[in-house]
Amino acid sequence: MKKCKSHKNPVVYYLAWIAISLFYFYQYILRVSPGIMIVELRQTFKLTAEEFSSLGAIYLYAYSLLQIPLGFILDRAGVRRVICLSILMCLAGTCLFAFAKNVGMLQMGRFWIGVGSAPAFICALKLISDHLPAKFHGLLMGATLSIGTIGALLSGKLLVAILESVGWQNSLLFCAVSGCLILFIVLVFVPASQHKVTPETFPLAHLREGLWVIFKQKEILIYAVLAIGVYTPLCILADLWGTAFLMEKFSLERAQAAQISLYMYGGLTIGSLAMPWISVRWSGLRETIQVCAAGLILALFVLLYVKNISMGQLTLLLTLIGIFCGAEMVCFTGAAQYTSPSYSGLALGVVNTLNMLGGALVQQTIGWYLDFQWKGEYGADGARLYGATELSSAFSLLLILIAACCVLAIKLPGKNTVKDKENGIKDGSLASASETA
Repeated sequence: MKKCKSHKNPVVYYLAWIAISLFYFYQYILRVSPGIMIVELRQTFKLTAEEFSSLGAIYLYAYSLLQIPLGFILDRAGVRRVICLSILMCLAGTCLFAFAKNVGMLQMGRFWIGVGSAPAFICALKLISDHLPAKFHGLLMGATLSIGTIGALLSGKLLVAILESVGWQNSLLFCAVSGCLILFIVLVFVPASQHKVTPETFPLAHLREGLWVIFKQKEILIYAVLAIGVYTPLCILADLWGTAFLMEKFSLERAQAAQISLYMYGGLTIGSLAMPWISVRWSGLRETIQVCAAGLILALFVLLYVKNISMGQLTLLLTLIGIFCGAEMVCFTGAAQYTSPSYSGLALGVVNTLNMLGGALVQQTIGWYLDFQWKGEYGADGARLYGATELSSAFSLLLILIAACCVLAIKLPGKNTVKDKENGIKDGSLASASETA
């Protein structure tokens, strides 16, 4: 297969990176929108907790199941084709969600938004890796993630303001129009790939072989489970139930609750840069994950069960939860150390797939548990009432999951036990634990 011709002027690719990062910013707003619109959605469709949780879970199912084949497809179809198709899928899903007449249409809309959002981050990483100076790779990858989390952080006040002015359906249509503008920017600034897409460019045997090798490596699977543990508090609280929980427990107005819950993404922006640096600085991937997991248990316990927390303390607490969730990036780093260069992208896709699937399953489990312990009470709008006590009880599942991850992390090698890839992994095969320990 021919290698894609590259523009000599790097400015072209910096502009392309900005355009793709703008889409990554945009998809984060779509991602967290159900949590902000929870009151309207539950009033309009009389959603149970399990049905509402499904709106987050279906997004994650669609997002996660694409992570493994995405890198494989990107190498052959090119960034521009993939990102343009992704934006169109997000637009279709957003419009379907806005005009939904029943729960099934809501779920289908979230599915297409999840499919469309899945390539955003990996497209940015591929463009950085293929076309921009190596000395800036770490900075630009971290900046990409930060841009996305800033999108989540800003979406609280922005969406609530639009929603309260024009209603939830028109606010989604506003998002769709914004997506059209981003599509135009991508078409202008992202250069076309020179690859010709044919059936011969997709050797599926190579994909099967890589998956077989990766799933035989237990350390990769352990890191994937650890990523679920440290990531799930974010997808439960920031993406879905945080606004409702803060409104119930702390008697906050929705705009204030939505904004404060998204401070977790502000913390994630810090943690996703700081935690990998700390783990490398002290050569302790396992130790960093364990410290962050312990920090998450303590912070979540205070959030769920301690009363009389001031707004300043609550903001700090949620920011700390986001910082500790940054250990997710350490899990990806750890998994990459057990792969050969030829399979590293696929291995990261496997970890991200399992991570997102785990988050989706926990979301649905919490929704099921809330319905199970529901006391039969309805609000004035006809929606089911779930009090702060019921929500805290359901979220206790997170404490159990994270504690299990602390124990599981003991199975990983300790400090300074993984050699450099070029020494520990040769000839495209994975190093065994005995070779890397």
